[in-house]
Amino acid sequence: MQGVENVKDAYERRALLLHLGDVLEAVNRLMICSGDKEGKQDKQTVHEAVAAHDSLEGLPLLTHVSPSMTTRDFVEHATAAFLSWPRELLELELDREQLARTVQQALFTGNAQGWQDYVATLRKAVAWFGANLKPVEAGEQPGEAATGADTQQPDPLADADTGRPDAGDIERDSGDRSQAARESVENGGRLYPSWPWKSGV
Repeated sequence: MQGVENVKDAYERRALLLHLGDVLEAVNRLMICSGDKEGKQDKQTVHEAVAAHDSLEGLPLLTHVSPSMTTRDFVEHATAAFLSWPRELLELELDREQLARTVQQALFTGNAQGWQDYVATLRKAVAWFGANLKPVEAGEQPGEAATGADTQQPDPLADADTGRPDAGDIERDSGDRSQAARESVENGGRLYPSWPWKSGV
């Protein structure tokens, strides 16, 4: 039984590797066909390029992407979508969800029908590809989660000085008020331990 599973796994990896080769071929042909005139690649859509060039026929992925996707966008997004595939396909255990998710997010955001058509084509060789993945809506930012830092309001009375006089200050208040106030500061240690002009009294 284990031997059968190993053979099946090897077959699926081979099918995905062949598909990666088809994607690279599609990118290469599209760059050649859309690069005839300077600036043409920025405006021409993939579907327009397919309709204008017979050499692009037989590459299903090009017909599955959004009708508004330009050839330049396709080249950039396809590169991002399949960049990790060679490494992923060499892992001991395939991360099936990750393989499909990178393609979905890069090439089929906001294009649920195109994603379904693409998955249906690839599942002829790899039955589990894209299973249980929900469509990604346009403008959605996958993987981002809002985080908020806890803020605490400081207690304005935490370090407040009550300003209550000690008993020595009250007793000395019967004499010279200015002298008593100065001595209170000196003896209480509220500002400095001693004053540079302290008298010898």
